[in-house]
Amino acid sequence: MARTGFCDSMPLLDLHKADERRAPLRTWATACGATDFVQPMEMSASRMVAVKRNSEHERERMLSAQTSNGVFEAWTYSAGGIIPAKADGCLEEHSLYPRSLQGLHSLQVLMPSLLRHEVEMALEKLDLVLDRTYAWEMFSDMMRSQKWNSLPNSELLRHFTDATRAVLVDWLIQIHELMHFQEETLYLAIHLLNRSLCQLKVTTANLQLLGMVCLFLAAKKEESLLPEVSGLCYLMDHAYTKHQLLRMERKVLSGLKFNLSYCQPLYFLHLLASIARCSAQMTWMARYLLELSLFEGQCVVFLPVQLAGAALCLARQVLQEPPTPEGEAAWCLASSIYVSSEAVLLRIMQILAGAAARAHTRETCATFIKFSSPETMHISRHTALKQASALLGVCT
Repeated sequence: MARTGFCDSMPLLDLHKADERRAPLRTWATACGATDFVQPMEMSASRMVAVKRNSEHERERMLSAQTSNGVFEAWTYSAGGIIPAKADGCLEEHSLYPRSLQGLHSLQVLMPSLLRHEVEMALEKLDLVLDRTYAWEMFSDMMRSQKWNSLPNSELLRHFTDATRAVLVDWLIQIHELMHFQEETLYLAIHLLNRSLCQLKVTTANLQLLGMVCLFLAAKKEESLLPEVSGLCYLMDHAYTKHQLLRMERKVLSGLKFNLSYCQPLYFLHLLASIARCSAQMTWMARYLLELSLFEGQCVVFLPVQLAGAALCLARQVLQEPPTPEGEAAWCLASSIYVSSEAVLLRIMQILAGAAARAHTRETCATFIKFSSPETMHISRHTALKQASALLGVCT
């Protein structure tokens, strides 16, 4: 069954100048707020002791095996996540694609058992898993699969400028809001657009058609109700026919080899916010900063978990909420997930800070308008985001 009856027409996209008209923006009704700790399951004292001894013995055995293989000797925490310590006590930072992601079979050994429990509970509470028994395996697969579709920045914009791509992304966000699609649909659509720009030869005249096709494919994967093809052509002011849209769809699917999978940074953001016990305001701020990363072509080279971690770190530093002992402990636990060097984390934060400082002044401001509603706590109009020098100083 298709959703029809579009109430308003979107004018033809001008890729050389941002459109001044803005689509009606949908409001968000729910936020990913703070979560509560879950009480452990009851069991007898004898069974608890046996389980504890077995887990400790297994952990010692795996630690010994890993140490003998030279994988790691000791692990410690830093601002950028888990960092291996050398024998002389010096810290060795991870590269952009950390080596620890290559040995995810031992990830549960590298992280405390408390983190595994929190990951399982967070995934279950976010409705990302149906059975908590396989939650940790799903999380390990998320960490592993996020680098399968990584994109080289040098190949992304071979024929188009950052400004041209930003105008297209801004228009897609307006269409996404007009059709009341899920958040995941937008992130998947932009990812498919980035991959298509790398794989296909597209002229400027067909760039709007490519963006609409990517949004249509993302909706087919994430949504239960879809617009008709004629409705999509109507939103493009009938600049393209149904035949052209369907032909471009076949071209994109063939170029991507029908691979539409993507481990989104939005999943990691919700997971980190749940584990870190973030407030609703901090979560909205992180979601706003993360969506601003869609406009930045230089962000495509980073892993989704790194983007989510950087957005949450910047939101925490911008809001400067009073710390609590429980909140600090939860934050340290969550920060061990986005394993990366401090230089990489700082670089992403600087990009997001610059985008946030310019969001209210540039023409591509669909995200700024979306997150300025009362339902989003007017987060895009926060005073700390309007001062570019002060905001960038947070990340230095």
